[in-house]
Order: sequence, then C-alpha cells, then structure tokens
Amino acid sequence: MSHPESTDGSRRQRDQPLDAASRSVVDTKAVESDRVGRTERERRHFEHVAATQSELYWADRMPAASRRQAQRARLLADGAEASQGDLILDIGCGTGAYSRPLASSTDATVVAIDLSAEIVRGVLQDAPANLTPAAADAGRLPFPDGTFAAVVGNGVLHHLPLDAVLPELLRVLRPGGLLCFAEPNLLNPQVFVERRVKWIGRLLDNSPDETAFVRWRICETLGRLGLVEVSARPFDFLYPLTPRPLLGAMERLGRVLERTPLLREIAGSLLIRGRKPEERVAQNAS
Repeated sequence: MSHPESTDGSRRQRDQPLDAASRSVVDTKAVESDRVGRTERERRHFEHVAATQSELYWADRMPAASRRQAQRARLLADGAEASQGDLILDIGCGTGAYSRPLASSTDATVVAIDLSAEIVRGVLQDAPANLTPAAADAGRLPFPDGTFAAVVGNGVLHHLPLDAVLPELLRVLRPGGLLCFAEPNLLNPQVFVERRVKWIGRLLDNSPDETAFVRWRICETLGRLGLVEVSARPFDFLYPLTPRPLLGAMERLGRVLERTPLLREIAGSLLIRGRKPEERVAQNAS
C-alpha cells in the first residue's frame, strides 16, 4: 500500500536541485563524454582523409605548402623558447608535415603525438634525429606532470574540446613553460565561410567538429585557466593557391599587411601563446 507522504517526499527530493559537488560530477562526466565522442569522430575523419588524399590538409597540397610549413615551424620554435635538453610536445602532428620542419628549427627534442597510430607512422619518414613520434590522446596524455618546456601545435586546438584538453596540456607543461599554437582565424573571410557553409568545408576536407578562433575570446579562455603573458597575433596572408613565381612577393606583402591596423585582423591564422605561471616558493616562517 502506498503512502502519499513518502511519495511526496520522494518527489520533493527528486525535484531538489543538485548540490555543487553533484553538479561537478555530472559536468565532469558530460565533458568527458563529449571529449571521447569528438575524439573518435576526428580520428575516423582523418584516417579517411589520409587514405584518400596525399596530405591531410588541403592547404598542404597547394603550391605554397612548403613555405607555409617552414614559416609556421619557425614561429612555433621561436614561441616555445626551448633549448637543447628541453622537451617540446607537438600535439596533433598528423603525418609530420609540420613536425619535421619544427624539429629542424630547434635544438630541443620534439615529441610529436597524434591520436591515430596509423597516421603517426608517417612522421618517421625523413625525420630529424630530435623528433620522436608517438600515438597518444591529447585529452589523456601518458606523460608525468611538468614533463615539457613547451606544448605546441599547428591547426589542432580548433579540432579539440578545449574544456577537457587544455587542463591536460597544462598538467604536462612545466612551470614557466609555454603553450604556442597556430590556429585558424574566424575573422578571415574564407575561414568564416568554411565554418558557416558546411558543404564548402566538406569540399576542403574539414572535419565535422572543427571550428576557428576569435583572438580576444581565446585569450580570455587561456586567461581563465591561469596562464600569463597571453597573446593571439594575427598572421598569414600567404594564400595556399598562390602561384610559385609570386610566392616571394606575396610573403613580403603579407609581412606588411600583418603590421597594418585593421587589415591584419583578417589574416588567415592566429599565433596563440601563453605561459604557465612559475610555482610560488613558500617562504619559511621566521
């Protein structure tokens, strides 16, 4: 026989809002579930592209590819501020198109990871001696805390759920270490159209979940995580389809445009950077 009082009490208990601890558990599970689902979709997408195309990204199949790769490698190497004996983690390395020039631009050791073991095998082709590839999930890294002097990547953060991945990147970054990423700029007209008109994105082999960044918003995100010296600088007016005879002239023009107020805001990419704060040294009580 039912008891109305108990039923009403149970209903009231069920209808009560979750306390802070319970909400935290629910939120954590939701973030992890989203990360796992998105990670699997990205893996399947890029393994399909690797099997059907010569390069993972459409821009790397174009005349300006090698110059763009070299430019980004230099920017990431300079942004990492790493020296011989340091370790740099390069996430989302794919087949190594950007990892190889990155390793050639630094005296540090570069550990290049990608989610797909099938794809990451390509990194070893003509790899410099200071480049070590591995298959790993950026959301669950198999490295101890504070392992790396810098964590870098080219065109990878916009594929990832930042709420889940950024704290993990900061975990393996040593105090005083740097995050440095080259990412698509949502204010660039082509990038904007690719992200908003899905069929155009599919023609360019964009993945279903990828996005792009507005520089002040990504700076706010990194700042909320406690990073300091945060910046996002627009760069890259070297369009991938630029004919080879015009590459030098377009690079020079691009450097001018990158210094021009307002116009620089529509550059193709953002160089995103932030430093993990140094650990505070506890003072001994006198």
